[in-house]
Amino acid sequence: MTDKRTLELVEQFDDLTIKKMMKILAYKAANTKLYFKEIMDEFEKTLLQALLERYDYNKLKMSLGVHMHRNTITKKMDKLKIKDKEKKVKSK
Repeated sequence: MTDKRTLELVEQFDDLTIKKMMKILAYKAANTKLYFKEIMDEFEKTLLQALLERYDYNKLKMSLGVHMHRNTITKKMDKLKIKDKEKKVKSK
């Protein structure tokens, strides 16, 4: 889930385009000791989690919204070790 601090930082970036935000992140990532694959996996995981939250973990709706097959979403979730949203158990 997205924490409060992250949401506050997002609000500060509201005036920036996605392209400008990506440039900032790319510059910061380039100046770390992480490998390219680690950076890309972390970005993909963060983006996928945000999209899953946006679509309330409904992979079919998400696949239609982002034009990605639902099986691809499931495979990426498995690869990045992202769990499905816990289902609430209804009591009798």
